[in-house]
Amino acid sequence: MTQQQRAPEPYGDDWKTWGRRLMQHLGQTRIPLVQQTGGESAADDGHLMWDRGGGYPVVSRSGAFDEIVLKSAAPASSVGVAGDKAGLISWDASYIYVCTGAYDASSHIWERAALTGGSW
Repeated sequence: MTQQQRAPEPYGDDWKTWGRRLMQHLGQTRIPLVQQTGGESAADDGHLMWDRGGGYPVVSRSGAFDEIVLKSAAPASSVGVAGDKAGLISWDASYIYVCTGAYDASSHIWERAALTGGSW
């Protein structure tokens, strides 16, 4: 078991040095979570950010930032409703649902997988 490192204590009047030491500590001990401001690169997969302009979380994948969206209610049918789009995720007591396309009033855009197995 590794001992948890403590964040550097602020001391003296040199707050810039302390800030740099704190950022270095956080970079070594925490998962990076930053806010997308428009100039970031999605070249590396797996960066989780908050898109301030859009007001939603995004993740970098295949050179682009993709919105992470959770739908509050499980879809009533595989066709979905207006506003449904690829990437939406929802669940209920029996299934997890993933939207694989944009709503067009006729295509089956929702897939579901049963939740089984009980406690673990």
